[in-house]
Amino acid sequence: MQVLDKTQVEAISQALGEPAWALKKRLEALEAFARLPYPSRKDENWRYTDLSEAPLDRPVEAPKGLSLTRDTLPEAVKRRLEKTDVAAFLVFVGPDLVYAEVPKELKAQGLVLTSLAEAMRLHPEKVEASLFQAVFTEDKFAAQNSAFFTHGAFLYVPAGLELEKPVGVFKVLLEGSKASAGRSLLFLEDNAKAAYIEEYLSPDLPPTLHLSATEMVLRPGARLRHAHVETFGDGVWHFHRQRALLERDAGLNDLVVNLGGAYARSEVASELLGPGSESEMLGLYFGHGRQQFDHYTLQHHVEHHTRSDLLYKGAVKDEARAVFSGLIRLERGAQKTDAYQANRNLILSPTARVDSIPQLEIGANDVRCTHGSTTAPVDETQLFYLQSRGLPRALAQELLVKAHLADVLTRIPLKALRAHIEAVIEEKVRL
Repeated sequence: MQVLDKTQVEAISQALGEPAWALKKRLEALEAFARLPYPSRKDENWRYTDLSEAPLDRPVEAPKGLSLTRDTLPEAVKRRLEKTDVAAFLVFVGPDLVYAEVPKELKAQGLVLTSLAEAMRLHPEKVEASLFQAVFTEDKFAAQNSAFFTHGAFLYVPAGLELEKPVGVFKVLLEGSKASAGRSLLFLEDNAKAAYIEEYLSPDLPPTLHLSATEMVLRPGARLRHAHVETFGDGVWHFHRQRALLERDAGLNDLVVNLGGAYARSEVASELLGPGSESEMLGLYFGHGRQQFDHYTLQHHVEHHTRSDLLYKGAVKDEARAVFSGLIRLERGAQKTDAYQANRNLILSPTARVDSIPQLEIGANDVRCTHGSTTAPVDETQLFYLQSRGLPRALAQELLVKAHLADVLTRIPLKALRAHIEAVIEEKVRL
């Protein structure tokens, strides 16, 4: 097996034409990666996860210089583009940015949507001021991503610009012999407003490691709606970490959807660093077969008069498993905080399992913080009622699952995205 070492890091940085400061940060991350152990069940945040079958320590796939036209994009992406409504978008196949479509009028207004490598060349001051500020070496997988990422997307929205439609990034995996590591860096200036959708998809693959990181920097008054939608095929082990830094009066509406792959882990944090900042965190997941979805969330209130609201809902059937561990943490200066956290789960078979651990750490005394968790099987009384009205049991169960997830789905204002998620869930319920 090829060793993950300094030679590979330098080769990646050189191939991407990165500046010296970026290579220096990569090498710092490499040192952390070499020092940190892979997590095990002895670690509190990993005690529900068995990584013995995970395809770890694989070298990353190198860029090939692949380029496509809109007509030759992968069929899965073309189908998504037919049913979505985005102002601009990027398409990555493996480590290559194969297609970009950004209207000239948006560029003229100062919007930047491009690869991280190109952004380092054309907008070095913007990237250097924000890259690695939110996700760097927090654990083994974060350090691995920071050292070895081969591709990434960069969104910059200048002060005062408000985008009417979302921008999209589609990441497609077609090969599984090597690992894939990518990042997204979102930088919104004062009072900017945007929506960003990142979708991850693939056919069924042999055991494949995928690492992703999303960093969000929101300056005062900025507003961002973000969606991370994962519908990988079977075989993919997906490790995702994202962290948002919210300054005064900034607002984030975040959605994490895990529906595909063999294993998917999302670690999502909102850092409420300025007074008046607020974060809405939504999550959806549906597991079947032997899938496992792990979600670890942090609502970190640093300053006073901040607000956060979290709602994660999911369902599991067959032998699938789900884990939710959410923490609301308030620092001493976080007076007048209003924070809420809820996790609701539906178990559709006796062999499925959910572990839910909501937590609070309160360092201030003039606050309102509440949390709750429920995990239960389908209500047999409700099933009987629907069946007594002539519905087959499978259809009755499908309706109850959709009803269970409805209050998250209805909070997604992007209609095309909501319809796509609903269609994938309906397909999984019927499997």
